[in-house]
Amino acid sequence: MMLSSAAALCLAMAVYFEARSEPEEGQRQVVHVVMNRVNHSAWPNDICEVVKQPKAFSFYWDGKPEKATEWEAWEDAQRAVFEAFLHPYENMGATYYHADYVNPWWKNHKVRLGQIGTHIFYAEKRDVSQR
Repeated sequence: MMLSSAAALCLAMAVYFEARSEPEEGQRQVVHVVMNRVNHSAWPNDICEVVKQPKAFSFYWDGKPEKATEWEAWEDAQRAVFEAFLHPYENMGATYYHADYVNPWWKNHKVRLGQIGTHIFYAEKRDVSQR
C-alpha cells in the first residue's frame, strides 16, 4: 500500500504520542489498530480522519501541541509505520487499545485480544465472531 506523506505523518504521530515507550511490536500494533479502523465500516476510510476523530486517540485531544521533541523516538515511530506494513501477519485485528493503568468504560463490551507492553488490545465482539 502506498501512503501519502500526510497519512504516514498521521500514523507516525499516533505511534509517537501513544506508544513511544512501548516495545517495537506494540508500536506496530498501534499502526494496525489505525489501519483496522480505516478498513472497518464503522470508521472513516482515511488515516488522518481516523487519528483525528474526537476522543479516539488521546494525544490529539489533550490540548497539547503535536510536536515531537524526542528525535530518536520520532525516528522509531516512523520506522514502526514502515515495518507494520512489512509485517501484516502481526496484525491481531484490534480496533481498540488502552494502557493497563486505565479502566475505560468500553472494555467490557469488547473482546480482549492480547497485551503488548502496557497496551491491551481489543476488537468488537461481532468482528471476532466473523473470523
